[in-house]
Amino acid sequence: MIVMMDFHGRSVRFTEERRRHIAEFGDRGESARAIGKTLLKPDVMTEAFHHPKLRLFYRIYSRRMPDKRNFHVVVKVRGYDMLVVTAFFGRGLKWGEPTWEA
Repeated sequence: MIVMMDFHGRSVRFTEERRRHIAEFGDRGESARAIGKTLLKPDVMTEAFHHPKLRLFYRIYSRRMPDKRNFHVVVKVRGYDMLVVTAFFGRGLKWGEPTWEA
């Protein structure tokens, strides 16, 4: 298990099981590094309307994917426990109003 920090200095767990899940569907080489950067320096962080314990961290990279997708990290929050659920490239800010913006 890897423990990463978010932009508020909170610990976020990234388990081996979640790393394998993300690698199965995404970029196998850079996911841990991209997740760490996105948690530490997100461009936007939103709370999910449909699930109040989920936070979505967005990071816009200068070298975007050809179809203009951004990197998203989904974190589940239970009290002081934070866990990376998944990470992926996607489009837009779809989950709710931004709770924090850079």
